[in-house]
Amino acid sequence: MIIEKYFGIDCEAAQQMIEATKNMASEKHGDNGFQNTKVFLFDEYAVLKMQNINVRNVETQDTDLKHLERLSKTLLDLQEQGVNVVPILAVQSDDGEGCIIQQRAKGIELYDRDKLNNKNYVLERTKFFSNVPQEHFDKFIADTIRIIDEGIIVDSVGKDNFFYHEAIGFQFIDLNSHDDYEYGLSNEKPQGNKIAFLKCFLPLSHCPCYFVSMPKYSEMVLHLLSELTDEEHNALKEYNKTIFEKCQIASKNNGIIDEIISGWITSHEFILKMQEVGLL
Repeated sequence: MIIEKYFGIDCEAAQQMIEATKNMASEKHGDNGFQNTKVFLFDEYAVLKMQNINVRNVETQDTDLKHLERLSKTLLDLQEQGVNVVPILAVQSDDGEGCIIQQRAKGIELYDRDKLNNKNYVLERTKFFSNVPQEHFDKFIADTIRIIDEGIIVDSVGKDNFFYHEAIGFQFIDLNSHDDYEYGLSNEKPQGNKIAFLKCFLPLSHCPCYFVSMPKYSEMVLHLLSELTDEEHNALKEYNKTIFEKCQIASKNNGIIDEIISGWITSHEFILKMQEVGLL
């Protein structure tokens, strides 16, 4: 079944970009084992060719794309309210195979996944984020809370799901599914002020620190850490500590109570990860 939906872009312009990708090489690609995605970039837009467009959060069938349509409208509303989301503007699907068009994110991804084995790159980026102004961390937490409270999943598995621009701060991409509560698969509605702290910067997920959580990255990260000189290791440690402290302040500035923060940072798993990356 072929479905086309347009939410915030001219139909003809969208179709012209999709047609143009047939003669383009993709700029980026990703494969999470469920959706193989190729990214084609235009001046103001990005076209994502992907599989399983008609499935939300791996398990929920979205045959008529009604869930995706509702999600797209929510993202446009959030953006209008000043939340730094990159909304979905159009979708073309042929039984789940097709394209999503979204605005092109400003700035660059937090970390390029293809460079995470380069210690100089990691040191440079971590130093950069340690100098990001406090107000951008504050907004990062505030926006995360808003997005989660709208029932949208913030995918913190990869650092390239977040972009950073020096004028507007952190942006969220890859927002393509509601949480299980929205699909009737859970009785518990996630509350942003309870889990934003975890999503944004704990080393149990990915964040603007050089942390690692997914097993497939652990070996690479540990190898990189082993290549650091004592001076470089101390520098990385200081950069990460500065980022971590700014994130704690941002959490408190957004009303996340000390009890929640303390509960996470005293957990056994958290301490092990902090030790792994040299913060303890």
